[in-house]
Amino acid sequence: MYQSLLQATAGFYLLATGAFILYLFYPRESFSRAGQGLLLAGFAGHAAKFTLLFHDAGFPALAQTSATLSFYGWLMVGVYLTVQLKYRLPILGGFVAPLAFLMSLRSIALGDPGLETPPALLTYWLPLHVTLALLGNAVFALAFAVSVVYLLLRRQLKNKRMTGLSRSVPALETLDRLNKIFLVWGFPFMTLGILTGSVWAHAQWGTYWSWEPRQITSALTWLLYGILLHGRLTAGWRGRKAAVWTIAGFMIVLAYFLWGDAFFLSRHGGRFE
Repeated sequence: MYQSLLQATAGFYLLATGAFILYLFYPRESFSRAGQGLLLAGFAGHAAKFTLLFHDAGFPALAQTSATLSFYGWLMVGVYLTVQLKYRLPILGGFVAPLAFLMSLRSIALGDPGLETPPALLTYWLPLHVTLALLGNAVFALAFAVSVVYLLLRRQLKNKRMTGLSRSVPALETLDRLNKIFLVWGFPFMTLGILTGSVWAHAQWGTYWSWEPRQITSALTWLLYGILLHGRLTAGWRGRKAAVWTIAGFMIVLAYFLWGDAFFLSRHGGRFE
């Protein structure tokens, strides 16, 4: 049942992707509303899947990679829909929808995560750590989307080529400000995710740090975003430089989420205790 719900959810995300692509080339309100509605339907289906999974497991079962990927896609859509209520940026849906579809597709490919959680992970540190870390990464996904749009719009304006994109997005200054806002919100969530994970690891395994690939990747990403945020707040970094750094950080996050646990043995993948 969980996989059927996830497959239906992925279908909604794919349809939403199509609607947002149409909006990109033909910026009509009808395409925007269709994309938002399809994303909302996918989000609701996703929520139903996790409600059933957690109820049947009797615990927030987020130990397996497939469940974590799916949960990340769900949080990403939820953050976007929340942000959309204030900022009205349907163009970002054109990035969030395919990313959520990609996460769902990868989760489906990995198979049903099952209801069993390894005894070492049967603690509420697990959902706390996972939720905080993924919330940070979900906000960074929006910072990534804003940065890509910024660079595309900047290039169009520089070449004096006006397209549907340039007519459907805010000014460069607004996009740059949103990048900063998302970084300011995402970085504390990521930091808390890393800290809770370290405290939990010490309580469970007697060490705050074990040089796992996921820990190393998280530390590198945290350092990159920390340098970027520090530069934005104290050295006046903005514009193209900030956008490129933001995109680079999210590429590291995305690459490991999709393929890291397939290549590296790790407690984070639920593959050993």
